[in-house]
Amino acid sequence: MKKLVLLSAMLVCSSWAFGQTKCADYDLKVYQNGQEVDMKNSPLVSSLSLVLVNDPDCAQMAACQFRSAELTLVREKTPVLPAIITDKPDVDLTEFQKVYQPGDRLVIEVEGSTDEAPADPEQEEQETVGYSVVVNWSLQ
Repeated sequence: MKKLVLLSAMLVCSSWAFGQTKCADYDLKVYQNGQEVDMKNSPLVSSLSLVLVNDPDCAQMAACQFRSAELTLVREKTPVLPAIITDKPDVDLTEFQKVYQPGDRLVIEVEGSTDEAPADPEQEEQETVGYSVVVNWSLQ
């Protein structure tokens, strides 16, 4: 009987739970010459373009504008070269490509922001909201 009461209490409590929306934060897409790069089964490319995208089913999410990126080539747990820090989405990786080996990782951290409608309807100005996306690309 105690188990039944406990189970009933858990069910009652769970009716008050709030679910997360289907919309997650932004994702990072990597392109080379206009073609999306497969970050699971590809070697390091000589240059790439970084784009923050949202789920197309999430109409309420504003477009995320690229702000900056930091790219680090890592072997085991150690950076191979100094990180590339850029404020442009197009990145030249020829220096990394000269020294990378299969099994290395390219850690990409992109900062972006959106202009979103204010939470308070009486406020006229839009809010700028920052986002950060980190990708750990295992190179072939």
